[in-house]
Amino acid sequence: MLKKIFVLAVALLISSSCFAAKIDSKKFEKALKDYADSISSVNYSMKELNKNNDSKILDLALTKSEENEKAIEKMLSTLETEEDFSDAYNQIIAFSKKADLNKYVAKQVCKMLKTKANYLAVDYKEISKELDHKITKSVAQSPAAPENLMKKRHKRLIMIETPMAEAIVCFEDTGTNRRVINLNKILKRHGCKIISSYVNENKKGDRCCYYFTGKKYVIDALLGHFDGSVVNSDLKAAVKVTTGGFWGGKKNYTFYLGPKRSNKDVMGELSWYKTRIEHDPIAFFAENNYDELATIGSSETVAGIKKLLFKNVKVEVWVFAGDMTEADSIYHNKLELGDVYIDAK
Repeated sequence: MLKKIFVLAVALLISSSCFAAKIDSKKFEKALKDYADSISSVNYSMKELNKNNDSKILDLALTKSEENEKAIEKMLSTLETEEDFSDAYNQIIAFSKKADLNKYVAKQVCKMLKTKANYLAVDYKEISKELDHKITKSVAQSPAAPENLMKKRHKRLIMIETPMAEAIVCFEDTGTNRRVINLNKILKRHGCKIISSYVNENKKGDRCCYYFTGKKYVIDALLGHFDGSVVNSDLKAAVKVTTGGFWGGKKNYTFYLGPKRSNKDVMGELSWYKTRIEHDPIAFFAENNYDELATIGSSETVAGIKKLLFKNVKVEVWVFAGDMTEADSIYHNKLELGDVYIDAK
């Protein structure tokens, strides 16, 4: 009996996990109705604002509309397979046929659906064509023009120009590299250029970090989907210097570097670390961090002059965003410099 109960429990667990990504049709229908009602309220409040010059009612309506929109986005975020997307799309289309207001709502929600599909590399060209054919013609019959229903946060995204920016995104991937493949498709689709990338190996899962440049609105969307941050000449670096060998023992010291106010636009860039630090790290630290560097060197006298010897020098460099650590590096390199002498102070 216990064995049967256990088998049944396992079966229920498996079946529930298989359908976990699908949207509850009743809840989704209610969310669509709530969104339509809130849009109608926005339209009504805008008319009242013109009459009474009272913005409080409009602000409340806008807030409610944004809450309903986020609720739908949260539901769509659980979709994973092409079948899940098709089911959600069919329900949206069915909803759009009930009223003109529903047609406008359906168009907005389908945009969310298509955005989510793009980030998962799901091909929705056919759905996009069908959507444009069925719904676009009905926009004129909507309760208000789209620009009149824009939320405050939407208006902030409208720009005359398309500014470029640099950013870093990090995520853990499985052995199949599914997320890596999808991210590369997204970057290619939107014309983003990868500046540097690095995979930080970990037992729990490889930590993949990409440093890239692209359009600001694309970066904003990616940062909403992955961990990361915008880069503004504020990259930091960890430089580990190891000296010594098998017989004499090894010593090491890790230097942490970051941009200063006086030279932020130079020191915080990846190119600066690659040229200035990697070109001659011992000379750089001898000039700027002598006391720390001296702790791993050995004193010697050469031709009557005191020197510090760094035997069998090995250097590792990690570069990462200002609010991250070596585990989130976007660049890593190893150098072997052999024996190095510097003047002692």
